[in-house]
Amino acid sequence: MKKIFFLTSLILFNFSVLFADNIEIINDIKGNGLKVINHSWVKIEYTGSFEDGKVFDTNVGKDNPLVFQIGMKEVIPGFEQGILGQNKGTKRKIKIPSKLAYGEKGAGKLIPPNSNLIFEFEILDVLNPNYKTIDSEKLEKLIKENAVALDIRLDNQWKKTGVIEGSFQETAFDINGKFNVYLMDKVRALAGSESQEVELIFISHDGKTAEILGNAFAEDLGFTNVYVLDGGIQSWINSNKPLEKYN
Repeated sequence: MKKIFFLTSLILFNFSVLFADNIEIINDIKGNGLKVINHSWVKIEYTGSFEDGKVFDTNVGKDNPLVFQIGMKEVIPGFEQGILGQNKGTKRKIKIPSKLAYGEKGAGKLIPPNSNLIFEFEILDVLNPNYKTIDSEKLEKLIKENAVALDIRLDNQWKKTGVIEGSFQETAFDINGKFNVYLMDKVRALAGSESQEVELIFISHDGKTAEILGNAFAEDLGFTNVYVLDGGIQSWINSNKPLEKYN
């Protein structure tokens, strides 16, 4: 039960991230290593300062890099926005508006309310998520090899587009965004005794919700072969792959 509660909390946490404003890029030296995508693990060296140049935090020269996973709200939204899509080796200086930092509340005595922040950072290392994104061709192949493909969309979406032959339908979130806590039971039932090692694929409308579930199952629930259909059912349709009527 604790695992399910933790999984639900993580998923709802992810859905709450909305970038209403944008950061400002002051300096940008591109790296050429692995690209940071949603749920990448990154290692960062940084210095944070106010607009007047006063430093409030840094780990430079301390042999203590910041390590965190993108998309998990472990850092302020603006800092994550400045890192996402960049490559290992990138060095950047960015200005983060207060709405993407600590906002009207600030952060204790360290960050006053409504403070715009300046961050200089270098991306020291990037690791891919523990789940893999796949295209429609790979999905077809895995289904033929008896992988468990879960279409986690809503009932009305299954009826509208049809479903992929060989996939199983189990809604992850209802129309109000409430998580289906019985999803794990469905996975266990389909996968059988080898559930942790089974090849498990999540299919959503555009791939975004599937990424959140894929990450939770791979990182927190110990599944070792988790996949997400890149672009969701839309990419399947765009690839002119067949769909069957959902009853």
